[in-house]
Order: sequence, then structure tokens, then C-alpha cells
Amino acid sequence: MKHFMCTHSYLSGDAKENVVNELRESTDRDFFEFYQSDKARVLQHWAGKDEFFFCHWEAESADDIHELLSKAGADDVIITLANEMQRYITSHNIEDKKLVIPEDE
Repeated sequence: MKHFMCTHSYLSGDAKENVVNELRESTDRDFFEFYQSDKARVLQHWAGKDEFFFCHWEAESADDIHELLSKAGADDVIITLANEMQRYITSHNIEDKKLVIPEDE
């Protein structure tokens, strides 16, 4: 699986309000279990008060992320920009390996 950073933007203020109201009834476990399939899953999620939020996804392709979001009905409330990230490192798992430097092909 590849790593993706996604920027998700609400399509409207009403869309944001509806999503926020639904999430108020969910737990973190509910969220992560809902947004997973054999080909894509959310690993991390960041949201503030703005009209957008960010997610770290692990997926076979960007299309697999969009397919999962579509099946979940998220296409009606958000638009998603998925960017594959060739380098993924985390302070939760330091391995002392050389950094991957993504280059133009």
C-alpha cells in the first residue's frame, strides 16, 4: 500500500454542519472502521474549524480512496484532493534509515 495525504473540503456550510453533527455521535474507532476497505483506509485525521480537513490514507491508489469515499456517500458533502507521498516517516517508529528523497521522473 502507498501513503496519501488528502485535503478534504466541504462543498457548503450546510454540508459541513451535517458532517459535524453526524460525527458528534461517533467514536474514533467508529470513524476508522467506517473508512476502511481491502484497498484503502484512513490512518490519521486532522480537523479544525475551517472549511477543510486533512487525512493520512494508506491505499493501493488514489482511485481506491475516491471509491471508498463514494461508497460512504462522502461525495455529496466533500471534494477530495489525494496526493501520493513517496516519503513517510513517523516519530512513532524511528528506524534510522536514510530518507527517501522524492524526485521528478
